[in-house]
Amino acid sequence: MKNFIKILIMNLLLITGINASGGIGGGGIANIPQGQDREKYHLGKAVYNQDITLDSQTKVNPQEQEERLEYLQGSLPNTEKRRVNLPDFSGKLTEEQLQALEYFVQVRFNVKFPEKKKE
Repeated sequence: MKNFIKILIMNLLLITGINASGGIGGGGIANIPQGQDREKYHLGKAVYNQDITLDSQTKVNPQEQEERLEYLQGSLPNTEKRRVNLPDFSGKLTEEQLQALEYFVQVRFNVKFPEKKKE
């Protein structure tokens, strides 16, 4: 009986650990890049979670940003689509912030974007 209780406790700890890390393969800490990409990732994460104040930008094309943000929104898992509305950020992001947001979504949610055509 003691062994059964030990196994039960170990399984509960294992299950709790998996859920706390975002599930199996849920883009947990192991996916955070290193070096310069780490800064880009954390900037994108701050934008995504609205941890930074976003003001209207004068040197950006809001329609272009909206298209890119709608594409990003569509690539999110359904649970995230209900939590955030990325097109709301249109016209409020610098190019650096938008690229960081795209990078964060790629890494965090394992999204692959088509390669941009070179003109």
